[in-house]
Amino acid sequence: MAATNYLLWGAITGDKSPIPSTEDNGPSSLKTKAEIIKYLKDSFALGHKAAQSITAENAAALVPSPFGQGQTTKLFCATFSVAHAFDHYGQMVEYLRMNGIIAPASRGNN
Repeated sequence: MAATNYLLWGAITGDKSPIPSTEDNGPSSLKTKAEIIKYLKDSFALGHKAAQSITAENAAALVPSPFGQGQTTKLFCATFSVAHAFDHYGQMVEYLRMNGIIAPASRGNN
């Protein structure tokens, strides 16, 4: 998820991932939990920076598509990144439930 965050948010800001990778699961050089969590948190920090940069005037501005040829809008990159995160969250919740675990947000009293 973090690798895709860098692709999508970086298309808006022009920033690149601090650890270049072409792997879907992110850089294979990340080995420890601390390294992976930092990479993920930093990807969301870039998301905050990108989201704050979007205005009514530049939302439809074209940027290079993060997925290959062509262009897309800043607004698409921002909204798709949020949808992408929700998809992963949903997959995690389903995986937990299939293994008899209820995700904290689904337990109530939150």
